[in-house]
Amino acid sequence: MKRLRIIFSTTLGWNPGDEFILFGIRNLLSSFGLKFDEIIYNRHPMMRTKFDAINRLLALGAYLFADNPDMQLKRLLSGRYEFMDNSFKKTSQKIADYIIIAGTPEWAGPRNEELLSWAVDNKVHGALVGVGLKNKLTKNARRFLSEFAELITTRDNAAYEQLKAFGAIKGVCPALFAAPETKKVERVKDIAIVFQGKRLWANSIPQKVYDALLPVYTKLIHDFDAKIVCHHFADFKEAVAVFGNGTEVIYTTNSSELLHLYKDFDLVIGTRLHGIGAAASWGIPGILIRHDQRTSESSSFNEIVVSPTDDIIKIIEECNWQKRSEQLAKHKADWLKRMRQLFLRTSLSAFVEDR
Repeated sequence: MKRLRIIFSTTLGWNPGDEFILFGIRNLLSSFGLKFDEIIYNRHPMMRTKFDAINRLLALGAYLFADNPDMQLKRLLSGRYEFMDNSFKKTSQKIADYIIIAGTPEWAGPRNEELLSWAVDNKVHGALVGVGLKNKLTKNARRFLSEFAELITTRDNAAYEQLKAFGAIKGVCPALFAAPETKKVERVKDIAIVFQGKRLWANSIPQKVYDALLPVYTKLIHDFDAKIVCHHFADFKEAVAVFGNGTEVIYTTNSSELLHLYKDFDLVIGTRLHGIGAAASWGIPGILIRHDQRTSESSSFNEIVVSPTDDIIKIIEECNWQKRSEQLAKHKADWLKRMRQLFLRTSLSAFVEDR
């Protein structure tokens, strides 16, 4: 069976949540028997801003100062300059068979324009899997959605309402499939708090939410020996400063390692949607603390959604976590089956073994 070349729109080195989504889509495709080579289209904001002129300046600066400036200037005069990371760069060649927008709140808009324009120019088909929130639709985005998108699933109402005219189906976030297996939680012994600070220019929580949660987290650490898990280095620094070296604060830059660390817990609590999602992919229940549109509309991970002022301790003590773990495992299995059925309607079906 032919190995396909698939371009995945995601971010690397930015937010582990996007990488958990990518892990989930890899597992999803592999479970169908699909064999593919992966090409990344990296939407990291320091590589692709929302402004083309700034992108060119950033790329030029990165190119000129990556090596001896005199040597780089000579190279620049002889050809095109670009970021030299190991990811997709626009070309006139049809270098891939398919593209997948890997479940993200940025599924169109300026950061995806380079990829979508290439796909339209080369008539490359693709899918949007588990996308969320509303996006700006450029001319290329509209054309791709109308002519080349074979499957569109959304993870929230905002994306569904915008994309239903293009045949979108309500689905789940692909991070649900990130872990290769599920475990059964019989009782809650080990609790993780997914800590999200207020120092990042993006992916921070409001001061009011932060202030309300610190006493709750402190009580969880004291009463349940809960551990802190951080997804970003800025959150890690802040957590160590707030909780001190006496509290175990878990952080790793390696997203695959971070995903596997979640397997050690029986319950995960926090404001980061994809911390809850990473745990859910293992069959571990979560309590998601609502603080923005993404966390208000989520249901992909069969989680309990609460407000920052709800009595989280009472919920922990009264909930039947074994039952929720069993429900979560069924939820994942049901959606895995459903996604297989949906993909078998696309052109990828010709390359799926054991249909």
